[in-house]
Amino acid sequence: MIADIKAAPDGCFGLLHGCAHNPTGIDPTSEEWEKITDVIQEKNHIPFFDVAYQGFASGSLDTNAASVRYFVSHGMEIVVAQSYSKNLGLYAERIGGVNVVCSTSNFPATRSNSPI
Repeated sequence: MIADIKAAPDGCFGLLHGCAHNPTGIDPTSEEWEKITDVIQEKNHIPFFDVAYQGFASGSLDTNAASVRYFVSHGMEIVVAQSYSKNLGLYAERIGGVNVVCSTSNFPATRSNSPI
């Protein structure tokens, strides 16, 4: 995974599962998230988190948000797609949200070769 992130051209979007990785259900450890964050930051990538199963991996909404919060705490601009179907019992409604965390209203502020 790290090799692929490093090999991608600078400034790419990268899809990450914030918790309960689909299809494996395996989550990176805190130390692995640190390394992933470092490499994504070095490459000036934009992380796009899919957080469909928040609360299911550990039983805690807060614990399963740790990966996303770690990126934000390092000043990174991120995009988060969040499903409310499973974790909030709204499956029949197929509802969710997209959140963008950015340092300026001119997102993405620091990317000269961004595909946006």
